[in-house]
Amino acid sequence: MPSRLQYDRTLCSTVLVLAFFGLLMVFSVTTAGANGSGFVVKQCVAVLIGLTAMRFLMFRDYHEWRNQTTVNAVVGGVIILLLLALLIGTGAGTSRFIRFGPLSLQPSELSKLALILFLAYFLESRKGKLDNPRTLAGGVLVLSVFCGLILGGRDLGTAVAVIAIAAAIFWAAGVPTRYFAVGGAAFAGFFALAVWLDPFRMKRLLIFLNPESDPQGGGFQIIQSTIAVGSGGWLGQGLMLGRQKMRFLPEAHTDFIFGVIAEELGLIGSLLVVLAFALILWRGLRAARRAPDDFGCYLATGATAMIVCQAMINIGVVLGMLPTKGMPLPFISYGGSSMIVSLAAAGLLLNVSQRAQ
Repeated sequence: MPSRLQYDRTLCSTVLVLAFFGLLMVFSVTTAGANGSGFVVKQCVAVLIGLTAMRFLMFRDYHEWRNQTTVNAVVGGVIILLLLALLIGTGAGTSRFIRFGPLSLQPSELSKLALILFLAYFLESRKGKLDNPRTLAGGVLVLSVFCGLILGGRDLGTAVAVIAIAAAIFWAAGVPTRYFAVGGAAFAGFFALAVWLDPFRMKRLLIFLNPESDPQGGGFQIIQSTIAVGSGGWLGQGLMLGRQKMRFLPEAHTDFIFGVIAEELGLIGSLLVVLAFALILWRGLRAARRAPDDFGCYLATGATAMIVCQAMINIGVVLGMLPTKGMPLPFISYGGSSMIVSLAAAGLLLNVSQRAQ
């Protein structure tokens, strides 16, 4: 009888600790609000659904998904959802969410998992032919469709994250460096054009360079975030005792929850969160390197890039190192779609880790 596969317990424990720590921080941030319990209940439901998805993906052999029918169904389904978000989606000046009564779905989050699965299958099936640009054209086309639909919903940050995930998988597959130079130039042009054509994005960029130019308007959020981070000191003000979440720091429970962590738990608590994501990066790359086949390697690389890149962008925004962008901190920020997809990605990663050689 074959021995039972062993998953990466260090990685699993880190993910679980972050998820339950996220529940604690959402409770801390929202408890003073009129609907604080509602936020916590919704987040608990998202965590339970996410943990179910993580367990399913963790113990089902990932080789079962290495077929064209499954990949086409997943990619096609996500494209349909992205189109529906453009047609009937809602959001603050965006078309990101499809709402079902009190529930909502953000298809752009699902696009990250769909892209990882597609590129893993696509690049493995073309191993040894990646020096030919025609071979890569199909992968670039699907990536462009995803980015175009996401950008149509006015979500530049997620489009950038999707491109970063694809770049990590292309790199793991051994795509020649010269293509990255071409792709980098194309991305720079795409980013510059997206900012230039949108006055709101242009204003955000200019305010990022000088937040004090509009302290009560566009610069208010980053200024308040800086105050939250700076007031935490070494050990913080204490859990539940932060002041910036009291209607000073906008979106404190979602995109700027790391600022509340810094204020309430200080530099030590903030560093522990950063170290947790560094641990995920290490164990994820370890699983990718030891995967028994290229498909598993690309899945693990994509899942790791998805979690870590999003965390880096979120923390960079909170610290004022990047322009303000609505992107949740994986496993911690309030947001059902993000939580479920992040835990599902962790399940993929743990699946590959069981078969690491």
